[in-house]
Amino acid sequence: MKRIHFSLDLPKWHEWLIYASVGVLTFTGVAWLLLDNFGKVEGEFGPEQSPALPWLLLGHGIVAYVFLIAAGMLLPVHVRLGWNAVRNRVSGLTLVIVGAFLALSGLALYYASAEGFRGWSSTLHWVVGIVLPLTLIVHVVRGKGSRPAPPQHR
Repeated sequence: MKRIHFSLDLPKWHEWLIYASVGVLTFTGVAWLLLDNFGKVEGEFGPEQSPALPWLLLGHGIVAYVFLIAAGMLLPVHVRLGWNAVRNRVSGLTLVIVGAFLALSGLALYYASAEGFRGWSSTLHWVVGIVLPLTLIVHVVRGKGSRPAPPQHR
């Protein structure tokens, strides 16, 4: 029986899809947060929210779906093999937990109507969201540093 070899290395397109989606999510999330708190514009009846807020939120939501698909594609091979190889478990598990929390809290923000719940879940969502790119960087750096040396041929 022919044995199939799988690598923990992601195809470049997949790696860059993860990086790009996390980058756009971070940008749209931080831009929304700043505009929501500091970007009031002068309207006909006084200060009002920036007209960019709904567009940032729409872009953030669309890219969140892209990220969830790209991250979900990691589970059957990359996550399983990394776990079995006992490589980068802490940062990998942290990424999975952070991603799952952001997905669930994003759904809660979209569907929840209770103001008290929305307030603290919004704060938790953006605090954890700011941690996501840092967690990804740590995972990538640690992962590239923990690669086994290639076999020496003589």
